[in-house]
Amino acid sequence: MATGITGIALGMIETRGLVPAIEAADAMT
Repeated sequence: MATGITGIALGMIETRGLVPAIEAADAMT
């Protein structure tokens, strides 16, 4: 995954939780 996507995923972990962040990052790849 690109670093930018990783950064977005880390931001989503803070706001939504771990699982939704993983799902969102996976959908963007």
